[in-house]
Amino acid sequence: MTPVSETGITIVGYPFQPTGMAEHARSTFRAFQAVGVTPRLLDVADANRDFDADLERDFAPHLVSTLGEGVNLFGVNGDEAERVIDKVGQAAFSRGYNIAYPAWELARYPEAWAKVLNRFDEIWAPSAFVRQALQDAVSKPVHRMPLPVDLRLSSFLGRRYFGIPEEAFVAVFFFDFASFADRKNPDAVLEAFERLAARRPDADLHCVIKSRGGHEAQAAQVALEDRLAALGPRAQAIYGDLSDNEIKNLVRVADVFVSLHRSEGFGRGMAEAMAMGRPAIATGYSGNLDFMSPGTGLLVDYELIPVEPGAYPHGEGQVWADASPEHASRLMEQLLDHPAEARALGARAKAFMAEHYSTEALGRRYLARLEAIGQA
Repeated sequence: MTPVSETGITIVGYPFQPTGMAEHARSTFRAFQAVGVTPRLLDVADANRDFDADLERDFAPHLVSTLGEGVNLFGVNGDEAERVIDKVGQAAFSRGYNIAYPAWELARYPEAWAKVLNRFDEIWAPSAFVRQALQDAVSKPVHRMPLPVDLRLSSFLGRRYFGIPEEAFVAVFFFDFASFADRKNPDAVLEAFERLAARRPDADLHCVIKSRGGHEAQAAQVALEDRLAALGPRAQAIYGDLSDNEIKNLVRVADVFVSLHRSEGFGRGMAEAMAMGRPAIATGYSGNLDFMSPGTGLLVDYELIPVEPGAYPHGEGQVWADASPEHASRLMEQLLDHPAEARALGARAKAFMAEHYSTEALGRRYLARLEAIGQA
């Protein structure tokens, strides 16, 4: 097959959407750019994209309408892969070297989705946790290829922009009501903050919960709003879609990012916080363990529990983590009481992410893999 230097790389995905999989495609694109290779972009979203000036500037000039004959890197999930192959056309799919680069969040990968992934030449996994799940399910080679943590900001937005108190100790978390919110476990984050607020009634604390998709889960949204209201000026909700620049700035202005997830395939919120030098507190389970350790992050104790029926696709017979809100609250308190230690933790996290998860570091890793298979 003709080398990629002649035929190029096409990244297939959803580069303009405000989702984790969209950032998956964007960061992968920028990783290749960082090492001197500019891929083509094939947008396979069904819906019309909302206009984001920054994303249009960075990605629209590279859009194409067909697959290439070199490497096609599909940043789509297993349940979407068959639709996307049909959309791009089986004939075009057959001409290139096709790599699936899906996300997944449980220890076992669905058998039905694995059959579709076996149509690809190889599979990339964003973490060791996902690699293990895929290796147990597919017949094609699976390679751990971490996602880059790209922190390009078009402008700096401060706390005032988001209505966040300037002097408070600020904890941030975000999730999507419409995307199996129980996996992100927002109730546990709120409980951890409530415990901290109860112990420290005079401390200048502030909790920010960023969510989207609340209209699809009105009862859950009302319950969230009631709990935030009970915290008064010490908490706020931010709803709806933010731009790529806004969401990254929201993480940047926090003192800590807290995730008491039940399971993560990668853990981008924690990774971006760490890359910005912000401490991250997270469940000590799943994909985030690739970059969180006692030296770079604060891991929360947990117990494994069964996945409740309907809580996640193909969750039957599977387990995930139930993180301890009490332990998380104590870790937040530790950062609150020892700001110098918090800054040192953030600095170590930032250095680790810069070395191992920058666009340059991952771009080199991607190219090395393509060279190994004769595609670069």
